[in-house]
Amino acid sequence: MFNQHRILRVFKLITLLKSFPKKSIKRLAESLEISERSTYRYLDLMTELGFEVEKDEHNKYSLNSDMLVEPFTKEESALIIEVLSVSAKNNPLVASIKAKLPWMEEANVVSNHVFSGHVGKLLTSINEAIQQKNQIIIQKYQSASSETISDRLVEPIGFTSNYQYLCAFEVESKLNKYFKLERMGGIEQTQENFQFKDSHKLLNPDAFGFNESGEKFPIKLQMSMRAQLWLRDDYPETAKYMSENIDGSWTLETEVNNMEPVNRILRSMPEEIKLV
Repeated sequence: MFNQHRILRVFKLITLLKSFPKKSIKRLAESLEISERSTYRYLDLMTELGFEVEKDEHNKYSLNSDMLVEPFTKEESALIIEVLSVSAKNNPLVASIKAKLPWMEEANVVSNHVFSGHVGKLLTSINEAIQQKNQIIIQKYQSASSETISDRLVEPIGFTSNYQYLCAFEVESKLNKYFKLERMGGIEQTQENFQFKDSHKLLNPDAFGFNESGEKFPIKLQMSMRAQLWLRDDYPETAKYMSENIDGSWTLETEVNNMEPVNRILRSMPEEIKLV
């Protein structure tokens, strides 16, 4: 049986592999706080559990985007089992499918609880610092733009309405920035009071989480169903700007503060996402 730490690492690895960009073994190991050798063992375990872990030509890993869909609910699982038991009861694959369906549902529930618990602790610590007007250290923050993991000393200002991002003044860069909660490894409280209160500004991030830059870039992306599922999963805020087309494709139309994530997405799935 897995102990609690191993179970937590499995779900953390799933989150890392689902999120963009793809990760190297070194980065995965740093995020999981284990050796690279142990990381390979966890990737093997993922394969044994039925996940399709993909490695690209640069030796970076991700989950097969075809698998990034919601698992069956309990009601859906029960219906599938009932149909299989009647129409294909003598098929040797039925027992295997029946065994997997409850595991998928249980894994989904546990994963959501693990993630919600982690975010809940982050919110509590950050809110405490905001009330006390103290600086905090965001530990092991995973930056999607620079593909680095580092600690950030910040003065927390507030959250977006959906609590996905923290707006904070970063002491080193002297800039107001947004930090995605799910990319935070943890929060360390300090006893230092705010020193740059006059520079604090609650920014308005775009659908990809980028700060206001003084410029707006209108974009219109056309994509396949698979691509839009992947995009919704990695950038949930894009969902409100998406619409389905008659031919089954999808369109995303909005304004962004920075073209960097858009260009990165276009490079990642050139056959399935087009800039109109």
